[in-house]
Amino acid sequence: MKNKSLPVILLLLFVVPLYGQKKDSLRDIYVGRFPDYFFVWPVVKQRSASFQIEQKNNRGNNLTFKPNNAYGLGFGVYLFEIGAEVTFAIPADDRKNEIFGKSKAVDVQLNLLSKNWGADVFYQRYTGFYVTDPNKSVKSNTPYPQRPDMSIDNFGVNGIYAFNKHKFSLRSAYNFAERQRKSAGSFLLSGTISSSQMKADSAIYGKNYESEFGTENAVSELNSFIVSVSPGYTYTLVFKNLFINAAFSVGPAYRNIDYIVKDIRRSSSGVDGFADYRIAIGYNGGRFFSGVSYVAQSRNVVIDQARFSTLSSTFKLVLGYRFREFGILKARAVDILPFVNKKDDGAK
Repeated sequence: MKNKSLPVILLLLFVVPLYGQKKDSLRDIYVGRFPDYFFVWPVVKQRSASFQIEQKNNRGNNLTFKPNNAYGLGFGVYLFEIGAEVTFAIPADDRKNEIFGKSKAVDVQLNLLSKNWGADVFYQRYTGFYVTDPNKSVKSNTPYPQRPDMSIDNFGVNGIYAFNKHKFSLRSAYNFAERQRKSAGSFLLSGTISSSQMKADSAIYGKNYESEFGTENAVSELNSFIVSVSPGYTYTLVFKNLFINAAFSVGPAYRNIDYIVKDIRRSSSGVDGFADYRIAIGYNGGRFFSGVSYVAQSRNVVIDQARFSTLSSTFKLVLGYRFREFGILKARAVDILPFVNKKDDGAK
């Protein structure tokens, strides 16, 4: 019996390494890496959290609450196979504050991005919003309706997984740690675990909209806990060093909420929706790279005849250059942090 098994074992020992080598060679055809370079780039970034109320059966009748948050200007580096970005808010001018009101924002985010998975750990607190109504125009240079008493808190984790890791790279479009050499796509699985709170001194939509949204939806505080797993698809189209990537995932989300309507606290649970969508356009050459990207996650809950939706988004513009490593810069994160997988892991 042992003699019959030996050829099979030897065959497996020979074939399995070849199979892995074939897969690695296939990835090398589609995806390029930069193991001997470190990157430096200036960055313009805007993080935001907005909120919308709309009638369940008439989505054209809605109100959107947006913060008057500034763009951030800063820089990023990719060193030891780990990326990091630091940005500082650009102060808004007085005229803009007069039109849109003043907003205060605390927005902290940690992005982990591998060749086929990514995760965002985030905390957001925004206070002070202006209101837009698609059915009521605001004259030029006239202040928008404002809600300085309104605040939004979001905390949680978003995740994304691309199944086609042998031909497709998430990092190539969003942190430039790799380069997509040939057009390719992948099925996705996205998800979130998040907790959020929306709060105001009075009903969010105000007395002027009670006839449209109803007194049962006069919510002054809304707390929600959401868990979701959503399938999707992503594709990167490549033309020489130019690329465009789009990704979209949508699916059901289990939510548990409690809310206050006219000083009465209520609670409910059920299934609503979650969506994750991303788009990036840019240039990814051997040394120079640049790109514009937009990443957003939306969550919604339905209370009676109104749909309450939150949107967390990041807009980013980068322009960078790769330098050849020297000296200690040739070290890898795995040499410094043993728990880091030097082949797969990258953060920004």
